Amino acid sequence: MPPLDSLDDADVSSLVRYGTEAFDQSLRQLLVDDEEQSGTRILFHGGTREMRQQALATLTRHTTANVHQFRVPSLLAERRMQTQNALRKAFDHAAEESALLYFDSADALFTHSHADTPDVADERALPTTAEYFFDRVVAYSGVVVLAFQTESHVERAAENVHLLVRFEQ
Repeated sequence: MPPLDSLDDADVSSLVRYGTEAFDQSLRQLLVDDEEQSGTRILFHGGTREMRQQALATLTRHTTANVHQFRVPSLLAERRMQTQNALRKAFDHAAEESALLYFDSADALFTHSHADTPDVADERALPTTAEYFFDRVVAYSGVVVLAFQTESHVERAAENVHLLVRFEQ
C-alpha cells in the first residue's frame, strides 16, 4: 500500500487510518461538531468488507440516520439510462428518509462500460456514469460513504470527499 501521505495534494480535509484516535476525532468533528454542514462525504480505502462494516457501525453511532447500503455493481446496468435510473432511485429514496448512504465496491464506477457508450479517444476521460454518480454524491444533503480498493480510483474520487479513511490490508 502506498504511504499515507501519497494523497496529500488531494482536496481532502482529513486523511486518517481506521481504528485510530484520529479516526474517532475526525468523525466527531464531521458528524457532531459541524451540524450546519450540508452533506458529509467519507471515502473508505482498502481493508476487508468486515473492517469496512465495523467502520460503518462506528459511523452510525455518531448519526441517527437509517443506513442504505448498496454494492455499486448491483446498480450498474447494460444501458446508461438504466444505470442512472437505479442511482437516482437509490439517492432519492435515501433522501426521503434522511438516510446514511453506503456504496461498497465503488471501483466498478470507473471500470463499467455501457452498451450505448460512444468510443472515447481519451481513456482517462471520466465515464458519464461516474460523473452522474459524483454529481449526486456532492448534491446529497446527508452522509455518503464510498468504499474503494484501487488507489487510482481513490485519487480520482478524493476531490469529492471530506474524510478519507485508510484501512490496513
